[in-house]
Amino acid sequence: MHSFKYFFCFLFSIAEIVAEDKRLLINDPDVMTQIKQMSLELQTLKQKTAQLEQESTQKSSEVSQMKLDLGSAKIKITQLENSNSGFGSVYTRWGRKDCPSNGTELVYTGVTGGGLMDHTGSAVNYVCLPHDPDFIQGDTPGGGATLYGSEYQDNYFGHNLYDNDVPCAVCRAVTKSSVVMIPGKIKCYGDWNLEFFGRLGAGADSHSAASEFVCVDHQAQYIEGGGANHNGKLFYKVGAKCGSLPCPPYYDMAPVSCVVCSK
Repeated sequence: MHSFKYFFCFLFSIAEIVAEDKRLLINDPDVMTQIKQMSLELQTLKQKTAQLEQESTQKSSEVSQMKLDLGSAKIKITQLENSNSGFGSVYTRWGRKDCPSNGTELVYTGVTGGGLMDHTGSAVNYVCLPHDPDFIQGDTPGGGATLYGSEYQDNYFGHNLYDNDVPCAVCRAVTKSSVVMIPGKIKCYGDWNLEFFGRLGAGADSHSAASEFVCVDHQAQYIEGGGANHNGKLFYKVGAKCGSLPCPPYYDMAPVSCVVCSK
């Protein structure tokens, strides 16, 4: 009985000592300083966590908006790709039945025509006539102006082309908005794109009818079965004449090249 009483007193004493130590720790200025510091750091961490959560929410919103913008951009690109019919520039490739293989679209292929070489009032320009003409019902034959076919008048434009009829192709440069023919060049300037190059052709000076300068492809073709000499709107070699035309860079009666460029 006495042993149990002494043991109980011993435990009670130990409890008092521990309680006293705790009071001492709490009242210790260094310990209190550390507790306050830890409390401040905890508060700072809470603030940073809240800020990060806010930024994360904002970033998530920005990513969602970027996805919407990307979707809209894709739709616009698709619309532009599907509306190519509203763009492009058209030119005639004289002496060919096809268009260059550079993404250019063939509008139609045909035969070259124009006014007769020795008619004083003949139309000046060459035209590309389709192989499948349409006629207006009720119109009667005749007319004060006459449209003829065309022929190469020598072999200058290619092998065995003399007296053969001249084909033509109307081409559309799908992604380009401008086309220009440059006489005296076989390459384009700057960032202009080559459509085709060749030799400058026109009617003869000695003929009564006026004509125009056009660019005949350097790999000119002819229309099969059209080798008979019927004349019409003719293609002659063009020579550069020194005088008012500076020589050099030109020289007298130099054969004139040409190029068709797009941009």
